[in-house]
Amino acid sequence: MGPNMTASADRRRRLSLVGATLGFVGLVAVICVSSVAVATLRTSQEGRAPATDERELVSFPETPNALIGVVDDLERLSSLAVLTLDPSGTGGSIVSIPVNVDQMNGIGPLRLPVSRQPFTPGDVDQAAELISELEPLLTLTIEGVSVVGPDELTVLLEPFGEFDVVLPERVIDSDTGGSGFVVRQGESTIDKTTMIEAFTAIDAGGESYDHHPVDVSLWASLAEAAPVGVVDVPLDKFGRPVVPASFGELWERLFAGDVSVRDLAVDEFAALNVENETAADFVLISRSDSLLVFGSISPGLVSTPNEAVSLMLVVGFEEVDVAALGETVDGVPVSKASMTRRFISELIFRQANIAAVDLALTPGAVPETTQLFVSSLEIENEVRATSERFFSDAEVIVSERLIDGVDAVVVLGENFLVQREELLEIERAAADELESSDPNGEADFDVSGAGSDDEAGPDATVDILVPNTSTDTVVEDG
Repeated sequence: MGPNMTASADRRRRLSLVGATLGFVGLVAVICVSSVAVATLRTSQEGRAPATDERELVSFPETPNALIGVVDDLERLSSLAVLTLDPSGTGGSIVSIPVNVDQMNGIGPLRLPVSRQPFTPGDVDQAAELISELEPLLTLTIEGVSVVGPDELTVLLEPFGEFDVVLPERVIDSDTGGSGFVVRQGESTIDKTTMIEAFTAIDAGGESYDHHPVDVSLWASLAEAAPVGVVDVPLDKFGRPVVPASFGELWERLFAGDVSVRDLAVDEFAALNVENETAADFVLISRSDSLLVFGSISPGLVSTPNEAVSLMLVVGFEEVDVAALGETVDGVPVSKASMTRRFISELIFRQANIAAVDLALTPGAVPETTQLFVSSLEIENEVRATSERFFSDAEVIVSERLIDGVDAVVVLGENFLVQREELLEIERAAADELESSDPNGEADFDVSGAGSDDEAGPDATVDILVPNTSTDTVVEDG
């Protein structure tokens, strides 16, 4: 965003519409199936598991990823996305990232949007710098990167035909003579040349994030065109897909299967409350939303930066059960993903690491009481301390198997929804009281207790997130 950080109602409606159309369908499973997930875990802290532990060790499946940065002919970033390959070896997901995300993540007086500097296709050092800037913001290990301009994008799009696009606004390139018009708003079919012009267009009107939904829509049109071509995926001696040797190979494999697209939420509340001495055009990524997304599609690459327990969340509720919670104090309906995102915010506020998230529906299998499957009883108190409100009465079970990099699997029970409803009622009552004492609405109100990341998502992205639970786990020697 820029100097004016207030979110407009039009933007919220527009992004919700884009998100509802482009939400993930068939995300990668973080572990084989929920019945396996709740019975497996692994301590990520040295010395916690017994030295003679002979329990089976389960690893998350390989999900190779790469960052793509699209630049115009002046080497200015016009699009950013993380491409993640499905464990099957073809297909996967695209997560679009605003190009003006603040490299400093709101820390200090200066805002440094990633798009502030030029990036030259083929420049290895600049590409490495781009990764180093984004990894801590996304809490994710990025394995590869490619910066592409119009020429390189032409090569990548060579196997495609025409594209059906649905654009939330006209695509304008301010550097083009005349009106700068590239593609009209709404539905249309465009060729590859026009697609490249749209991807590399930069509209100087308004703030950068105003035009970000166009970027999401363009990626969605590429995903709609998949699968493109057929590829032979090499397998290792265990029958697992070999990791792509290059960005080009990952791109080819990605679009040889079904592809899903998702946007990342931005934290508008936090952006309003950070210093911006140079009036930079920036946004802050919602860390909880990033963990929700990448913890679902690529748990093996999610970073665990804190010296604390690493948790896997299993949220098996049906959407209708979560919707019964009503609305937040801001009048936003509670959804499964927004509720999980809020809970993630509360956990990371208590310094917990979120290693994986499983939102797969498990009708009839949600326990009555939240269960904590721990690697050992020695970490029980540490796990409970990450959420006294929701874990105080949780059932603790020592796991029979271990997940590499996970200290405890948290299986949310039916009582979690009851406790969440009670918390929402407290917050609504506090909001009503504040409104009655401050009828002009001049006072700020924040009851999250977990920082400003709490409810960023509903204003900026959709809550559709449907993991695919068909992927097999990789079993290693324990």
